[in-house]
Amino acid sequence: MTSGLLQPEMIGIEERQEALLALLQPGSGRAMAARFEQYATENSIGLDWIWGCRDAEGTLESSVLCVPSAGRTAMIFLSSVRNRDQVQQRATLLQHALSYLQDQDVDLGQSLLSCDDTLGHDAHVAGGLEPLTTLLYMERSMARAHEAPPPMAGVELVAWSDCMDDSLSCILDASYEETLDCPGLCGLRRTEDIILGHKSSGCHDPDGWLLARIDGVFAGAVLVNPSREHDNIELVYLGLAPPVRGRGLGRHLLETQLARYSGSTFRKMTLAVDTKNIPAIRIYEDLGFRGTAHRNAYISSLASRA
Repeated sequence: MTSGLLQPEMIGIEERQEALLALLQPGSGRAMAARFEQYATENSIGLDWIWGCRDAEGTLESSVLCVPSAGRTAMIFLSSVRNRDQVQQRATLLQHALSYLQDQDVDLGQSLLSCDDTLGHDAHVAGGLEPLTTLLYMERSMARAHEAPPPMAGVELVAWSDCMDDSLSCILDASYEETLDCPGLCGLRRTEDIILGHKSSGCHDPDGWLLARIDGVFAGAVLVNPSREHDNIELVYLGLAPPVRGRGLGRHLLETQLARYSGSTFRKMTLAVDTKNIPAIRIYEDLGFRGTAHRNAYISSLASRA
């Protein structure tokens, strides 16, 4: 049974490793916490927004970390909940962190949990994070050759450039209509912030972003970025406007990117998809992607809370 006190406090740099250690899986040592801190520093991952709760002896027992990112979002990491008595303490930490984020330039808080983490689920919901969906993570080896698909009649593929954000914004707005991929996110963020978020996923590579113009109108996009380590690539977004769905365009866009990156120095392409998006999953599986993990996604609309 925990003796933790429900008095969250912001943790200073002198105790940061202690707070990070409380975030890691039970059994993790200080060396792992130090490596985590070093990795965050090398990759410009913010560690300033971290709060903790102490036990009766003053030892940091639990912590919550909010990592801000481009596009007015923050990823939230919470100490694991090992027994029912810890649920309320963790929930109090989350409530404290979300209240702080409301006063910052953040519109959306997000978190991910293992699907079998029922205690973590209870703490997240009690702390103010709402269940969004279950995500399926998939990957495909880039060592496999893939031929470029034949051109589609009436479809022009246009490489993205800085002057095309307005066109991309129109594509994204249209693609959210009746979407099967995380529809609960629709309307929670400004489209320009979503584009900034896509650019900050991994390392933005303009050459990996293609827009589809169909009969003169932009109506689809496929966005691929290298990972921070430059060993993998990620399918950041694939979306179509409703009038052009069901014509094979999504598959065509993805095949075009697979052909481009096959045989490159990238080991694999990764993606995450809503498990309810069955049509997309079928395309991914047909093109050689295989599931690797599931995670439950949680969100808090901080703009609406404010």
